[in-house]
Amino acid sequence: MSAATAQLPLLLRAVRASVPSITQRCLATSHCVRYSSTLEKPPKGNEPQKPTRQPPTPPPQETENLKTNTASGSFLGTTKRLPEFSLTDKVVLVSGAARGLGLTQAEALLEAGATVYALDRLAEPSPDFYRVQKRAAEELGTTFYYRQIDVRDNEGLNKVIAEIGDTHGQMDGLIAAAGIQQETTALEYTAKDANMMFEINITGVFMTAQAVAKQMIKFGNGGSIVMIASMSAHIANRVSFS
Repeated sequence: MSAATAQLPLLLRAVRASVPSITQRCLATSHCVRYSSTLEKPPKGNEPQKPTRQPPTPPPQETENLKTNTASGSFLGTTKRLPEFSLTDKVVLVSGAARGLGLTQAEALLEAGATVYALDRLAEPSPDFYRVQKRAAEELGTTFYYRQIDVRDNEGLNKVIAEIGDTHGQMDGLIAAAGIQQETTALEYTAKDANMMFEINITGVFMTAQAVAKQMIKFGNGGSIVMIASMSAHIANRVSFS
């Protein structure tokens, strides 16, 4: 067992110990809200425009490179490295984006030009979140918002997502990346542990997708929903027993 794995039970207890305090704050309002200054008022980039605009025109040198094959057509050195994947004027939500893979996925969407909302149960996102938020406004010309919400709170989840939709008059996409992991042998899992994982990783993902789909239908513009899974759904991970 690695040192990191040995620390997991302590980390899980710490997370669980923090849940009541977050829940108590949620009970005081209609849904979970806790923002620091930049979370409540993030540095702003450009707002989505209607009708949506076309991808940016390649720089002249880029066009010449593609014609002559003297250099690769890469868009390197510009803020739009994937012009064929432009999300300018799109509003996209990413659950579990306070840190880790969710935050990385959110940054990729920002690089493509989207206005992005991070949804997460953490009262305060990771320090790296603020770097991405600052970069969104200053380098990418867009805005990265944060909303604290637990995907197990279905009523609050629907309210937060509806508010986002009403603010922009559109809802274009979701990456449902919120999820937890607990490294415990199958013989030691408790019903409480299993239920918590299912509530977040399965039911929470479904209810988030449902809430976003309602807004897409409401505004009649369609959209895309991406769900994150594990390779373990197809390939069993080997476990060594001592």
